[in-house]
Amino acid sequence: MSSKKILVTICNFNHSQYLEESIKSIQNQTYENLDICVYDDGSNDIETVKSICEKLKVNDPRIRTIYSDSNKGKWHGLNESIKTTDAEICTSHDADDISLKDRLEMQYNTLTHTNTIHNLCGFHHCWNEDDIILHKDNRFNRETDITVIPPESVLELVQLGASHPKINHYFTGDFETAGVTSMFLKPFWDLGLRFNPPSVGLRTLLSEDSDFNFRMTTLFQRTSITAEKLYLYRRDTSTNTEEM
Repeated sequence: MSSKKILVTICNFNHSQYLEESIKSIQNQTYENLDICVYDDGSNDIETVKSICEKLKVNDPRIRTIYSDSNKGKWHGLNESIKTTDAEICTSHDADDISLKDRLEMQYNTLTHTNTIHNLCGFHHCWNEDDIILHKDNRFNRETDITVIPPESVLELVQLGASHPKINHYFTGDFETAGVTSMFLKPFWDLGLRFNPPSVGLRTLLSEDSDFNFRMTTLFQRTSITAEKLYLYRRDTSTNTEEM
């Protein structure tokens, strides 16, 4: 079975300190058929960003760049990247985070084996560089079954979260998923399902990721979750730094 091309959008805004490590974590994925789009959303240090990207592009034709002349928002960058790809599957990755080497392959395999259209995985909360070092070389035993949360259970959990007045994010119960790891079939974006700004008054108000994932799950009811922590989320560089 041939692997389909996957678009990985890396949205950057003033995270040049982490950008090279972030891009390399996607370049070094075990899944290699990639379109890697680095979208810079009007960073203050754009020349540094360009220097990093151009250096990495020299030896990797999978990398392309979009440089915005102003800060338009992550939702805009995601849509622009998807609009310009020839990939059949789309996902994303934040410029200050790290994907484990198996992440894309394991999510792709889950999509394929469960015949779903949308998949997310879990993450490690990383509050400092010691946390990054602790987890960044994690690998998984391919001879054991990967834990998967099936579509009917995902839908039930997400609907439970939607019915709770104090939950305004994409809720998947005790197993937290990283919204940015959303992997989905591009034809559903082509049909009109877009990333929207978090201020437009939709159900999940905190982020464009949560809102998009909520609509994918509730509209099509074919979301699976790879119940493994494949993503390292740097909490100390986020706008949300409150420990959970």
